[in-house]
Amino acid sequence: MQNRGNHLTKTRNLMARKFTSTLFVLSFLLVGAIMTGCRSVPVDILSISAPDSLQTNETGTFTVTTNDDAKQPVTVTWDFGDNGSGSGSASTHSFRQPGSYNVTATATNRKGKSSDAESSLVVVSNPPVPAEVVSIQASNMSPDTRTQVRFTATVNGDSPVTYAWSFGDDGSSTSASPEHTFEAPGDYTISLDVSNRYGSDSRSMNLSVQWYEAAICKEITELDAAFFSRNGSVLSDEAQASLDQNLQILNDCPNTNVRVEGVSAPGERRPQELSEDRARAVEQYYTDHGVSASRIVTVGTGRASGLTSKKEGLSQYRRVDTIIIR
Repeated sequence: MQNRGNHLTKTRNLMARKFTSTLFVLSFLLVGAIMTGCRSVPVDILSISAPDSLQTNETGTFTVTTNDDAKQPVTVTWDFGDNGSGSGSASTHSFRQPGSYNVTATATNRKGKSSDAESSLVVVSNPPVPAEVVSIQASNMSPDTRTQVRFTATVNGDSPVTYAWSFGDDGSSTSASPEHTFEAPGDYTISLDVSNRYGSDSRSMNLSVQWYEAAICKEITELDAAFFSRNGSVLSDEAQASLDQNLQILNDCPNTNVRVEGVSAPGERRPQELSEDRARAVEQYYTDHGVSASRIVTVGTGRASGLTSKKEGLSQYRRVDTIIIR
Protein backbone atom coordinates (compact mmCIF):
# COMPACT_ATOMS: atom_id res chain seq x y z
CA MET A 1 0.00 0.00 0.00
CA GLN A 2 2.80 2.35 0.79
CA ASN A 3 4.45 1.67 -2.55
CA ARG A 4 1.19 2.35 -4.34
CA GLY A 5 0.88 5.75 -2.58
CA ASN A 6 4.37 6.71 -3.53
CA HIS A 7 3.66 5.89 -7.16
CA LEU A 8 0.56 8.11 -7.21
CA THR A 9 2.47 10.96 -5.67
CA LYS A 10 5.18 10.76 -8.35
CA THR A 11 2.55 10.68 -11.09
CA ARG A 12 0.83 13.78 -9.75
CA ASN A 13 4.14 15.64 -9.49
CA LEU A 14 5.06 14.74 -13.09
CA MET A 15 1.73 15.94 -14.41
CA ALA A 16 2.07 19.19 -12.47
CA ARG A 17 5.48 19.81 -13.99
CA LYS A 18 4.19 19.12 -17.52
CA PHE A 19 1.24 21.50 -16.99
CA THR A 20 3.54 24.22 -15.71
CA SER A 21 5.86 23.77 -18.71
CA THR A 22 2.94 23.88 -21.14
CA LEU A 23 1.55 26.97 -19.44
CA PHE A 24 4.95 28.68 -19.74
CA VAL A 25 5.20 27.92 -23.44
CA LEU A 26 1.68 29.18 -24.05
CA SER A 27 2.40 32.34 -22.10
CA PHE A 28 5.59 32.91 -24.09
CA LEU A 29 3.77 32.47 -27.38
CA LEU A 30 0.97 34.79 -26.27
CA VAL A 31 3.40 37.52 -25.26
CA GLY A 32 5.26 37.14 -28.55
CA ALA A 33 2.05 37.50 -30.51
CA ILE A 34 1.11 40.57 -28.55
CA MET A 35 4.54 42.09 -29.10
CA THR A 36 4.39 41.33 -32.83
CA GLY A 37 0.99 43.04 -33.14
CA CYS A 38 2.33 46.15 -31.44
CA ARG A 39 5.55 46.40 -33.54
CA SER A 40 5.67 49.52 -35.92
CA VAL A 41 6.20 48.52 -39.58
CA PRO A 42 8.17 51.23 -41.50
CA VAL A 43 6.80 52.70 -44.74
CA ASP A 44 8.37 51.60 -47.98
CA ILE A 45 7.76 53.03 -51.50
CA LEU A 46 7.27 49.99 -53.69
CA SER A 47 6.97 51.87 -57.01
CA ILE A 48 6.79 55.37 -58.51
CA SER A 49 5.02 56.23 -61.74
CA ALA A 50 5.77 59.45 -63.64
CA PRO A 51 5.79 60.52 -67.32
CA ASP A 52 9.20 60.40 -68.97
CA SER A 53 8.46 63.56 -70.95
CA LEU A 54 5.97 66.43 -71.03
CA GLN A 55 5.43 69.60 -73.01
CA THR A 56 5.37 72.95 -71.25
CA ASN A 57 2.02 73.60 -69.54
CA GLU A 58 0.96 69.98 -70.13
CA THR A 59 -0.43 68.31 -66.99
CA GLY A 60 1.16 65.04 -65.91
CA THR A 61 0.00 62.52 -63.28
CA PHE A 62 2.45 61.24 -60.64
CA THR A 63 1.69 58.25 -58.35
CA VAL A 64 3.45 56.05 -55.77
CA THR A 65 2.58 52.70 -54.19
CA THR A 66 3.59 51.94 -50.59
CA ASN A 67 3.53 48.70 -48.55
CA ASP A 68 0.10 47.86 -47.18
CA ASP A 69 1.41 46.80 -43.74
CA ALA A 70 3.11 50.14 -43.04
CA LYS A 71 2.12 51.78 -39.77
CA GLN A 72 -0.69 54.23 -40.48
CA PRO A 73 -1.20 57.03 -41.17
CA VAL A 74 1.10 57.24 -44.20
CA THR A 75 1.59 60.64 -45.90
CA VAL A 76 3.18 61.31 -49.29
CA THR A 77 4.66 64.65 -50.39
CA TRP A 78 6.03 65.61 -53.81
CA ASP A 79 8.89 67.89 -54.86
CA PHE A 80 8.66 68.54 -58.60
CA GLY A 81 12.06 70.20 -58.95
CA ASP A 82 10.71 73.56 -60.14
CA ASN A 83 9.71 74.94 -56.73
CA GLY A 84 6.38 73.17 -57.16
CA SER A 85 5.04 70.69 -54.60
CA GLY A 86 2.13 68.32 -54.07
CA SER A 87 0.72 65.73 -51.69
CA GLY A 88 -1.06 62.41 -51.75
CA SER A 89 -0.24 59.07 -53.32
CA ALA A 90 -1.42 60.58 -56.63
CA SER A 91 -0.72 64.18 -57.68
CA THR A 92 -0.77 66.25 -60.87
CA HIS A 93 1.63 68.95 -62.04
CA SER A 94 2.60 71.00 -65.11
CA PHE A 95 5.90 72.74 -65.89
CA ARG A 96 6.09 76.24 -67.32
CA GLN A 97 9.65 76.08 -68.61
CA PRO A 98 11.46 73.44 -70.67
CA GLY A 99 14.22 71.45 -68.98
CA SER A 100 14.99 68.25 -67.05
CA TYR A 101 13.33 67.96 -63.66
CA ASN A 102 14.06 65.44 -60.87
CA VAL A 103 10.67 64.67 -59.30
CA THR A 104 10.90 63.21 -55.77
CA ALA A 105 8.18 61.49 -53.74
CA THR A 106 8.67 61.11 -49.96
CA ALA A 107 6.45 58.78 -47.87
CA THR A 108 6.38 59.02 -44.03
CA ASN A 109 4.47 57.43 -41.14
CA ARG A 110 4.36 57.70 -37.32
CA LYS A 111 4.85 61.47 -37.47
CA GLY A 112 7.97 61.22 -39.57
CA LYS A 113 9.76 58.53 -37.56
CA SER A 114 9.81 56.30 -40.65
CA SER A 115 10.25 57.55 -44.23
CA ASP A 116 11.22 56.48 -47.73
CA ALA A 117 11.87 58.50 -50.95
CA GLU A 118 12.03 57.72 -54.66
CA SER A 119 12.79 59.98 -57.65
CA SER A 120 12.00 60.04 -61.37
CA LEU A 121 13.42 62.22 -64.15
CA VAL A 122 10.98 64.17 -66.36
CA VAL A 123 12.16 65.94 -69.53
CA VAL A 124 10.01 68.97 -70.45
CA SER A 125 10.10 70.57 -73.90
CA ASN A 126 8.21 73.33 -75.70
CA PRO A 127 5.31 72.15 -77.89
CA PRO A 128 6.10 71.87 -81.61
CA VAL A 129 5.48 75.01 -83.69
CA PRO A 130 4.29 74.47 -87.29
CA ALA A 131 5.70 76.69 -90.03
CA GLU A 132 3.77 79.96 -90.48
CA VAL A 133 4.27 82.94 -92.80
CA VAL A 134 3.58 86.09 -90.80
CA SER A 135 4.38 88.52 -93.65
CA ILE A 136 6.37 88.92 -96.85
CA GLN A 137 8.06 92.09 -98.09
CA ALA A 138 9.77 93.41 -101.22
CA SER A 139 12.62 95.93 -101.21
CA ASN A 140 10.85 97.86 -104.01
CA MET A 141 7.11 97.73 -104.62
CA SER A 142 7.34 99.50 -108.04
CA PRO A 143 10.54 98.25 -109.66
CA ASP A 144 11.48 98.53 -113.31
CA THR A 145 12.85 95.86 -115.61
CA ARG A 146 16.43 96.57 -114.53
CA THR A 147 15.86 96.76 -110.79
CA GLN A 148 16.82 93.76 -108.67
CA VAL A 149 14.22 93.16 -105.96
CA ARG A 150 15.04 91.44 -102.68
CA PHE A 151 12.23 89.49 -101.04
CA THR A 152 12.13 88.76 -97.33
CA ALA A 153 9.65 87.05 -95.03
CA THR A 154 8.81 86.90 -91.35
CA VAL A 155 8.33 83.21 -90.58
CA ASN A 156 7.56 81.30 -87.38
CA GLY A 157 8.11 77.59 -86.80
CA ASP A 158 10.55 75.02 -85.52
CA SER A 159 13.66 74.52 -87.61
CA PRO A 160 14.34 73.37 -90.19
CA VAL A 161 11.91 75.42 -92.30
CA THR A 162 11.92 75.08 -96.09
CA TYR A 163 11.10 78.00 -98.42
CA ALA A 164 9.52 77.90 -101.89
CA TRP A 165 9.17 81.29 -103.64
CA SER A 166 7.28 81.83 -106.92
CA PHE A 167 7.73 85.19 -108.65
CA GLY A 168 4.84 84.91 -111.10
CA ASP A 169 7.06 84.95 -114.21
CA ASP A 170 8.22 81.31 -114.12
CA GLY A 171 11.01 82.33 -111.73
CA SER A 172 11.39 80.59 -108.35
CA SER A 173 13.76 80.22 -105.40
CA THR A 174 14.26 78.12 -102.27
CA SER A 175 16.28 80.79 -100.48
CA ALA A 176 14.94 82.44 -97.34
CA SER A 177 15.68 85.89 -98.81
CA PRO A 178 16.03 85.69 -102.61
CA GLU A 179 16.73 88.41 -105.18
CA HIS A 180 14.96 88.59 -108.54
CA THR A 181 14.84 90.85 -111.61
CA PHE A 182 11.74 90.93 -113.82
CA GLU A 183 12.44 91.03 -117.54
CA ALA A 184 9.06 92.37 -118.63
CA PRO A 185 6.67 94.93 -117.16
CA GLY A 186 3.37 93.88 -115.69
CA ASP A 187 1.53 92.98 -112.51
CA TYR A 188 2.95 89.90 -110.78
CA THR A 189 1.71 87.76 -107.90
CA ILE A 190 4.57 86.77 -105.60
CA SER A 191 3.90 83.74 -103.40
CA LEU A 192 5.81 81.97 -100.63
CA ASP A 193 5.19 78.48 -99.30
CA VAL A 194 6.94 77.39 -96.09
CA SER A 195 6.90 74.03 -94.35
CA ASN A 196 8.46 72.03 -91.53
CA ARG A 197 7.71 68.61 -90.06
CA TYR A 198 4.77 70.02 -88.10
CA GLY A 199 2.90 71.89 -90.85
CA SER A 200 2.94 74.33 -93.76
CA ASP A 201 1.64 77.80 -94.65
CA SER A 202 1.61 80.23 -97.59
CA ARG A 203 1.17 83.92 -98.34
CA SER A 204 1.20 86.08 -101.47
CA MET A 205 1.58 89.71 -102.52
CA ASN A 206 1.16 91.76 -105.71
CA LEU A 207 3.97 93.67 -107.41
CA SER A 208 3.79 96.13 -110.32
CA VAL A 209 6.83 96.21 -112.63
CA GLN A 210 7.52 99.08 -115.05
CA TRP A 211 9.77 99.33 -118.07
CA TYR A 212 13.18 100.75 -117.33
CA GLU A 213 13.54 104.39 -118.33
CA ALA A 214 16.61 106.57 -118.52
CA ALA A 215 16.73 109.64 -116.33
CA ILE A 216 16.24 111.91 -119.35
CA CYS A 217 12.73 110.56 -119.80
CA LYS A 218 11.61 112.42 -116.70
CA GLU A 219 13.15 115.66 -118.00
CA ILE A 220 11.27 115.80 -121.33
CA THR A 221 8.35 118.20 -121.18
CA GLU A 222 7.31 118.69 -124.83
CA LEU A 223 7.23 116.69 -128.10
CA ASP A 224 7.08 117.96 -131.69
CA ALA A 225 3.77 118.84 -133.36
CA ALA A 226 2.71 117.50 -136.77
CA PHE A 227 1.27 120.04 -139.24
CA PHE A 228 -1.25 119.36 -142.02
CA SER A 229 -2.33 120.96 -145.30
CA ARG A 230 -5.57 122.93 -145.47
CA ASN A 231 -8.62 120.64 -144.98
CA GLY A 232 -6.25 117.64 -145.03
CA SER A 233 -5.57 114.80 -142.56
CA VAL A 234 -2.82 112.95 -144.42
CA LEU A 235 0.65 113.04 -142.89
CA SER A 236 3.22 114.83 -145.04
CA ASP A 237 6.88 113.87 -145.14
CA GLU A 238 7.64 116.83 -142.93
CA ALA A 239 4.98 115.73 -140.40
CA GLN A 240 6.33 112.16 -140.39
CA ALA A 241 9.82 113.47 -139.75
CA SER A 242 8.55 115.32 -136.66
CA LEU A 243 6.74 112.20 -135.46
CA ASP A 244 9.87 110.08 -135.99
CA GLN A 245 11.67 112.23 -133.44
CA ASN A 246 8.79 111.70 -131.03
CA LEU A 247 8.91 107.94 -131.70
CA GLN A 248 12.54 107.77 -130.64
CA ILE A 249 11.65 109.32 -127.30
CA LEU A 250 8.57 107.13 -126.82
CA ASN A 251 10.56 103.97 -127.57
CA ASP A 252 13.37 105.01 -125.22
CA CYS A 253 10.86 105.96 -122.53
CA PRO A 254 8.34 103.10 -122.41
CA ASN A 255 6.68 104.44 -119.25
CA THR A 256 5.82 107.73 -120.91
CA ASN A 257 2.17 108.07 -122.00
CA VAL A 258 0.86 110.77 -124.32
CA ARG A 259 -2.28 112.66 -125.28
CA VAL A 260 -2.64 113.09 -129.05
CA GLU A 261 -4.71 116.26 -129.59
CA GLY A 262 -5.92 117.29 -133.07
CA VAL A 263 -6.81 120.89 -134.00
CA SER A 264 -8.44 122.51 -137.09
CA ALA A 265 -7.96 126.09 -138.28
CA PRO A 266 -10.63 128.75 -138.75
CA GLY A 267 -12.24 128.45 -142.17
CA GLU A 268 -11.57 124.72 -142.57
CA ARG A 269 -14.50 122.45 -143.40
CA ARG A 270 -15.94 120.03 -140.82
CA PRO A 271 -13.62 121.35 -138.06
CA GLN A 272 -14.54 118.78 -135.39
CA GLU A 273 -14.38 115.77 -137.70
CA LEU A 274 -11.18 117.07 -139.28
CA SER A 275 -9.46 117.53 -135.94
CA GLU A 276 -10.40 113.95 -134.98
CA ASP A 277 -9.15 112.54 -138.29
CA ARG A 278 -5.80 114.30 -137.84
CA ALA A 279 -5.43 112.95 -134.30
CA ARG A 280 -6.23 109.43 -135.45
CA ALA A 281 -3.67 109.67 -138.24
CA VAL A 282 -0.95 110.49 -135.73
CA GLU A 283 -2.10 107.73 -133.38
CA GLN A 284 -1.99 105.22 -136.25
CA TYR A 285 1.54 106.31 -137.14
CA TYR A 286 2.69 105.74 -133.54
CA THR A 287 1.05 102.33 -133.22
CA ASP A 288 2.38 101.24 -136.63
CA HIS A 289 5.88 101.94 -135.29
CA GLY A 290 5.63 99.97 -132.06
CA VAL A 291 3.94 102.27 -129.53
CA SER A 292 1.17 100.48 -127.62
CA ALA A 293 -2.28 101.99 -128.08
CA SER A 294 -2.73 101.72 -124.30
CA ARG A 295 -0.16 104.52 -123.94
CA ILE A 296 -2.08 106.92 -126.16
CA VAL A 297 -5.18 109.01 -125.49
CA THR A 298 -6.57 110.46 -128.75
CA VAL A 299 -8.93 113.43 -128.98
CA GLY A 300 -10.07 116.04 -131.54
CA THR A 301 -10.63 119.52 -130.14
CA GLY A 302 -12.33 121.04 -133.20
CA ARG A 303 -11.61 124.61 -134.39
CA ALA A 304 -8.83 126.40 -132.52
CA SER A 305 -9.21 129.89 -131.13
CA GLY A 306 -6.58 132.45 -130.27
CA LEU A 307 -2.92 132.38 -131.26
CA THR A 308 -0.20 129.87 -130.41
CA SER A 309 3.55 129.82 -130.81
CA LYS A 310 3.58 126.64 -132.91
CA LYS A 311 3.89 128.38 -136.27
CA GLU A 312 2.99 131.74 -137.77
CA GLY A 313 -0.18 132.20 -139.79
CA LEU A 314 -3.26 130.00 -139.97
CA SER A 315 -1.12 126.92 -140.50
CA GLN A 316 -0.39 126.96 -136.78
CA TYR A 317 -3.95 125.71 -136.24
CA ARG A 318 -3.72 122.82 -138.70
CA ARG A 319 -1.83 120.52 -136.37
CA VAL A 320 -1.72 117.61 -133.93
CA ASP A 321 0.07 118.03 -130.59
CA THR A 322 1.62 115.09 -128.72
CA ILE A 323 1.39 116.01 -125.02
CA ILE A 324 3.24 114.02 -122.34
CA ILE A 325 1.01 112.70 -119.55
CA ARG A 326 2.72 112.44 -116.16
